[in-house]
Amino acid sequence: MAAAPPAQLEHDPELSEIVSDALDVVANPTDLIVTLLALAAALAVGVLLTRKLKLKLGHHRPNLSILVEYLCTPVAMLVTLGALSLFGGPLANPLIGLTSTLLVFFVIIRLLGAVVELLFRPTMLLRIMLRVVTVVSWLAIVFAVFKDRSKLIAQLYSAKFEFGGIALSSEGVLRGLVMGVVIAIIALWGDKAVTNLLRRSRTLQPNFVLALSRIFSVGVWIVATATIFSISGINLTALAAFSGALGIGLGLGLQKLAASYISGLIVLFEQSVRVGDNIVTNSITGRVTRMTVRYTMIRTRDGVEAIVPNDSLTSNVIVNQSWSDRNLRLVCGILVKGDADLDLARRLFVEAMAAHQRVLQQPPPHMYITGVNDKGIQLDGHFWISDPENGQHNVISDVYDKALAAFRKNGVQLVAQ
Repeated sequence: MAAAPPAQLEHDPELSEIVSDALDVVANPTDLIVTLLALAAALAVGVLLTRKLKLKLGHHRPNLSILVEYLCTPVAMLVTLGALSLFGGPLANPLIGLTSTLLVFFVIIRLLGAVVELLFRPTMLLRIMLRVVTVVSWLAIVFAVFKDRSKLIAQLYSAKFEFGGIALSSEGVLRGLVMGVVIAIIALWGDKAVTNLLRRSRTLQPNFVLALSRIFSVGVWIVATATIFSISGINLTALAAFSGALGIGLGLGLQKLAASYISGLIVLFEQSVRVGDNIVTNSITGRVTRMTVRYTMIRTRDGVEAIVPNDSLTSNVIVNQSWSDRNLRLVCGILVKGDADLDLARRLFVEAMAAHQRVLQQPPPHMYITGVNDKGIQLDGHFWISDPENGQHNVISDVYDKALAAFRKNGVQLVAQ
């Protein structure tokens, strides 16, 4: 696709003669009406044929559907106009011939757009923009054909203006719009392709994959943006000065956000926190379920998702309970009377902990006396689990149930709170 036609298209003597003959047809009301009716009939045929083919194809053959959406209407119009011109007379006038020539350019541009969409599979928004710019590119060719015959079109085509010291032209903006959509589609495809390639790697840690993919994504879009500006004829030096002043203002207002992004890259490369780790930070205790460059999501023991900015992970103390392994220690305590049989109470509680299927036997569960007062004796049981993502309160609750049942059966009395 191109925003402007080649130079020979604008100054081709044969084309100029065709345009002049076509304009003569416009001056004849009868020929003009016949031509407009022929064009309307060709357009109706093209639209109806496109709808029928799309309904017939449905969603079963997406590639063919894309080709139909791009090419069916203009190709059907070309065929219809060619068939009508065979009747001769007013239907074989130069205006219809010029229209057919312009439709050929439209088919070529739409074919290029279809190839880009089939190769790179853009998102819905970029797909719509791609189809729009194919029409815009074709209109640019139409305007170029009539540029020397219309002062208004010539002024629009050569208009120039400045914004913040940056010189722009209508032709440059049009070229940047058309090529910018194609470049954005290729950049997005490249970003996704590299990210998927990194994710399939068996040697890179997930944190490295996320960090490298984000760095590559930023680099790709910087290059894409610079390329679009260059194609648009924007002076990058003037843009750099403007961006520098704007960047200072934005930096002061968004320094906290920038700190979170930079801290996120540091955390990802250092791997001080990883997805699946059980951590304690800023009075938040839970398992890391998701990490991005800006924030880390922690699922607490209550099942609540806490979103923690990454800058707090680099500026505060983090207790990573899963640094060396995924095992997590849990504690459950109970207060027994001072005259209770402590050896029996401790043995029953240890048996209750060891009997649970999720409690690890190595290291084995232990029972400790952690406090003595006038009310009674505090016993705390310590045990380890290897799957904290499956819940922690449920394990503690099961241990309490078994311990209390054993205490009642063996006459170990608890202190009434």
